[in-house]
Amino acid sequence: MATPNLYNFSIEQRRQEEFPQLRNAVYVDHAGATLCSKSQIDAVHQELTSTLYGNPHSYNASSKLATDTVDQIRYRLLKFFNTSHEEYSLIFTAGCTASLKIVAECFSFGNEPSGVFCFLEDNHTSVQGMRELVAERSSGIFCLNEEELTTAISNQISGTKAENENLPKDNKASSPVDPPSVSSSARSLLAYPAQSNFSGRKYPLDWVNRVQKSGLGLPGRRQLTSEKWFVLLDAAAFVSTSRLNLSEVKPDFVTLSFYKMFGYPTGLGALLVHKRASNTLSKKYFGGGTVAMSAAKDRFHVFRDTLHERFEDGTLPFLSIISLRLGLDALNKLAGGMDRISQHVFAVAQYFHHHLQSLKHGNGHPLAQIYGDVQFNDPREQGGLVTFNLRRADGKFIGFAEVDKFAQLHDVHLRTGCFCNIGACQIYLNLSSKLIRDNFAAGHVCGDNMDLINGLPTGAVRISFGYMSTISDARVCLRFIADTFLEQVTPVPIFPDPEWYRSASEDGKSDLTEVKKAEKVTKALEKNVTVTENGVTNGENKDVNTADVSAASVSKTCSETVRKVTDIFLYPIKSCGAFRVSEWAMSSKGLLYDREWVLVSDTGVTIGQKREPRICLLSPFIDLERRKLVLSFPGASPFELPLDQEDEDDATASLCTNKVCGDRVNTVDCGEAVSDWLSNNFETSGIRMLRQQSDDTRQSKLKDKENIGSTELDKPKLSMANESQLVLLSRASVRELQKKMVEIIDVNDTEDTNVSTAPADISEDKLVLRFRGNLVIDGGKSFEEEEWSSIQVGQNTVVCQGACSRCQMICMDQETGQKSREPLRTLGVWRGKKVPFGVHARMLPPTDGSRQFLRVGDIVLVKQ
Repeated sequence: MATPNLYNFSIEQRRQEEFPQLRNAVYVDHAGATLCSKSQIDAVHQELTSTLYGNPHSYNASSKLATDTVDQIRYRLLKFFNTSHEEYSLIFTAGCTASLKIVAECFSFGNEPSGVFCFLEDNHTSVQGMRELVAERSSGIFCLNEEELTTAISNQISGTKAENENLPKDNKASSPVDPPSVSSSARSLLAYPAQSNFSGRKYPLDWVNRVQKSGLGLPGRRQLTSEKWFVLLDAAAFVSTSRLNLSEVKPDFVTLSFYKMFGYPTGLGALLVHKRASNTLSKKYFGGGTVAMSAAKDRFHVFRDTLHERFEDGTLPFLSIISLRLGLDALNKLAGGMDRISQHVFAVAQYFHHHLQSLKHGNGHPLAQIYGDVQFNDPREQGGLVTFNLRRADGKFIGFAEVDKFAQLHDVHLRTGCFCNIGACQIYLNLSSKLIRDNFAAGHVCGDNMDLINGLPTGAVRISFGYMSTISDARVCLRFIADTFLEQVTPVPIFPDPEWYRSASEDGKSDLTEVKKAEKVTKALEKNVTVTENGVTNGENKDVNTADVSAASVSKTCSETVRKVTDIFLYPIKSCGAFRVSEWAMSSKGLLYDREWVLVSDTGVTIGQKREPRICLLSPFIDLERRKLVLSFPGASPFELPLDQEDEDDATASLCTNKVCGDRVNTVDCGEAVSDWLSNNFETSGIRMLRQQSDDTRQSKLKDKENIGSTELDKPKLSMANESQLVLLSRASVRELQKKMVEIIDVNDTEDTNVSTAPADISEDKLVLRFRGNLVIDGGKSFEEEEWSSIQVGQNTVVCQGACSRCQMICMDQETGQKSREPLRTLGVWRGKKVPFGVHARMLPPTDGSRQFLRVGDIVLVKQ
């Protein structure tokens, strides 16, 4: 285990003050982007508002100050990496990817026969993409795994095979036997990461010197006697939490992004070029500031002498560059420098890794499959991230999208997928090129949530730590993983502070919180819990809202053979409170006025309950007689808007485009008055209310037997609902879920100050509200609705479109805006996969064009 000197206790003491954005969240995606501190941003604000900086291409005093300041920061950055401008040129770029692209575009592979491009299979996609730019200028492209690269470095060629079967034929090695060497001025390039952004594996930095000195022995390739080898080190992941000492290792090219190091500014990185490699870059394009002279009518120009001046086209983002100094200051003042950061981050990640590795189901099978070959014992070999997939007790994989769903429930921000490193995904998930193509044919693309195909994962879960991370962050991650996904395990696992942590902390007191919680959970599991017909423990009676009485009376008449509609809900404003009706008309997009309005922030981003829980307290009422939408909010006077939509051609109507569930939706702004009313009540400035335009053409992407093969014009139209026109719920399924919630007791729900409701306290009617269905029925067997293809509801035909996958929104009490961990936790443990509950549906339009209605009490018949 880690020792006290590997951990930085001072950051725990200052974290609340310096990182207020973490007040209600656990952020563990530092490999994606780390966080900026408050003092850092305050210093940036102070710097830019107190000092006049001008465009460096001008020659006035403010311009000269900006130029000199940028140069000083350039020198300081080189010093930060323990080198100087005498050895390296530092070119500011838009980020690591932009730096890699510069090398790919400009690296000269020499005369015929030209050199080759090699890259490690475990590389960021941006490195992989370099091959497309160098293919025509190089004589070969080799993608090597670690074993093959190690062998090539050692010139032990026998039995090694370069994995280049998918490259163009003219770029493949032509022979399995080495022909005689020939003389050439070829230049070859090797690219590899100092640290894998997938597994956190730190690759040997001594590869740099060995390749520069002796090159690579590649199978089926001529040995060129005068060939020179150059090395590109992708250091973006490495320098985020480790010190890169360029006095000890001297790559020809180093690429990095600064937001990985200290959060701000984004969109800024660097390419460091060693003087040895400066003449290998041949540039064609020139922009403002990169030429010493050029002629407009004659094709003639001369680049500037200094390397960085030749490559920094246009005006530099000089204010962002000036902010880098304050980011470097933050690393030293808050974290104690890169060596301390590396030790601290490793200690937190090691704690998480070792405990995750020890988690086992009741049958002894491990919960997690962790990727990477190291044992997490040495910070020189492993960075501060852990990548894994979870398995059920029977060995089946749990999709990463399901894990992410429960992480969001616990306010844990992590990363899932392949992290723009398909090579590492292929290595660790055993994805062949054929399987990748097959998955693509099945509809899977990079960045989507199609996490399992034929039971096999398409990506993984990554938890990564930064210098402001703590043992508590790691414990929260472990707790939600264990509580949610461990099956039949007793006693409940605990995650106490490590001994070195307790002995080194200021008060020296042992943190027994986790131990006490585990004891209570174990005792609760040992109790003989009694469940009544209504899903209430120990016969306890629950209050029923007066508004629910009519629905309850309808429910009593139902049986396993008689099914009836008990409730009809519409949600005029997306994510806001429900509007219960006993009878309602349908439109071409679903229930009339359902999800026709939406609230957005001043930046145009949709506001939902995940972001603003109190939005469920905003209650809409549709007054059809007065043609008004009436809005109510606790403690506020009602606000009324006209139902009759403004003509889009009206000069007073503000048209805009918004994004809902990935779809662009044309909307109309509802005006300043309602915006002011909403902003005042929510105490947040800039809230806007938008309404979907009547002629918007958004369509449902769900398929059913009725619309397969339909033309674009015939596909079901959609309001601003997520996926379907209707969501159908069964009370029989709700009651079955109630029973399971009581059986799977989570004592943490009663102890967490951010979580308000124990499972037994959620009544049937409150549970129905949490699932935000449109059509609620009773009668029949639980979960039979998932097998229906269509049903008859009164005189209407409703087509079922598959199970509805649930997110953490169902954990919100729709009457109070308070959050619990149920019922999502129980559904995840019990039903798994995509956490299904309820089904998507749509109404078939009538053949005679008449208006359709749904009514409480309608008989529901299952079609055969």
